[in-house]
Amino acid sequence: GATASLKTTAIEGFSTYPNPITNNVFTITSNRTSKKQFAIFNLLGKQVLSSSFSGVKSNVDVSTIAAGIYILKVTEGCKTATKKLVIR
Repeated sequence: GATASLKTTAIEGFSTYPNPITNNVFTITSNRTSKKQFAIFNLLGKQVLSSSFSGVKSNVDVSTIAAGIYILKVTEGCKTATKKLVIR
């Protein structure tokens, strides 16, 4: 229902590392291999990168993105996870 807790809508095993990102690459992981779409937004809400992958792990190259604080949004089926990313 509309009052579902975050726990039921979160992506199982969702994690990213390292954070802060210091070598232009970070990794997204989750427990399921189903297709995931992700996007990175700056704090003004502008999308600076988007892509998708299947599998439990993906390395994301952020070398084209300026240093700063960003929001990562990952969607897996009807589940969504967001996380603050710091790029140094």
